[in-house]
Amino acid sequence: MCRPKLLFITRSRYWQPGNGEATRTAALVASLAEAVELTVFFPSPLDAGAQAAVGASPHPYLLLGGRVHRPAAGMLIHEVASLCARLRPQVVVLSRLQADFLRQALPPGVRIVMDTHDLVSDCAASRRRAGVAVEEALGFEQEMNYLKHYDRVLLIQPDDCARVSAVLGERALCVPHPVCLPRQPVRPLQHVIGYAASQREANVRGFRWFAERVWPDLADSGASLALAGPLAVGMAGCLPMGMHSRGIVPDTVALWSGIDIAINPVFWGSGLKIKTVEALASGLPLVTTREGARGLEDGAGRAFIVADEADTFAQACLDLLRSPERRAELADAAHRYARSRFTQEKCFAPLLRWLQEQSEPDGQTRA
Repeated sequence: MCRPKLLFITRSRYWQPGNGEATRTAALVASLAEAVELTVFFPSPLDAGAQAAVGASPHPYLLLGGRVHRPAAGMLIHEVASLCARLRPQVVVLSRLQADFLRQALPPGVRIVMDTHDLVSDCAASRRRAGVAVEEALGFEQEMNYLKHYDRVLLIQPDDCARVSAVLGERALCVPHPVCLPRQPVRPLQHVIGYAASQREANVRGFRWFAERVWPDLADSGASLALAGPLAVGMAGCLPMGMHSRGIVPDTVALWSGIDIAINPVFWGSGLKIKTVEALASGLPLVTTREGARGLEDGAGRAFIVADEADTFAQACLDLLRSPERRAELADAAHRYARSRFTQEKCFAPLLRWLQEQSEPDGQTRA
């Protein structure tokens, strides 16, 4: 079977743990490396950890870095054009809409894929609803005007894919984030609440809301809170009584070990929340917000609990802390839900099938 040549361009330091985008990108790179002749281009110079990650990959691929930190658009266009002339890829994947300007660097005939991660217009709308300043004021129709230039557009959750499919048809592919993690045990006598997050503004504000509005109601419950990720590093030394920082936990299994209840108190954003999926895949009872459950609405109330108000969020946590039986019931449902939705085969199969169709045995690209 012929392996198509693919160039993947990303600004994510996916070899470094700590945020959902890096986790998602690492999973996609691993899957692509198994299926195609893969070259990954990171526009800035690489660090030592990057090549170590490539060496640890079970499937070989090439990782190339740019020449300077934060290259100007013109320089980056020239670098990508030169790279395409040398590699002659059949498919080029651009990561995030902010890389759209690189389309002008690609040669005629190459198939172009946009991995959106999330919809920029959705994030803007979500921030407006939350009363937060909008960084990129892009409307849905404007975003579709960009995406119509791509042969395939990758969406991370079903609702996004349905709305884009209504405009772009079969070019929209639902490619969620695959997670397969061991189920954490239910510990009847333990009461550790866990939260893992990057230092993105939505996570910082969500955690502060939890610390100020929810945590006081849990103070007499005997619970402690373990905070992990870059947010934990930034908050170390200034956490409320009963909370402690775990710092960066590179291993995903270890990240969710020793946790009895997971939370994700986020109120704006878009796409799929990777930490939500990881908590469910670990078989942890989860309390989150509607935003934290975006794209997973069919699991609300049975695989996890949704609460947007401080009192209901606190009560949901208290109910779980007081009832090991309820924790076990929700843990079972969470693990089953994740296994039914987020296996690697289910998440990446549509993309991999399409990629294989792009290369005939004679090396000619298919339409």
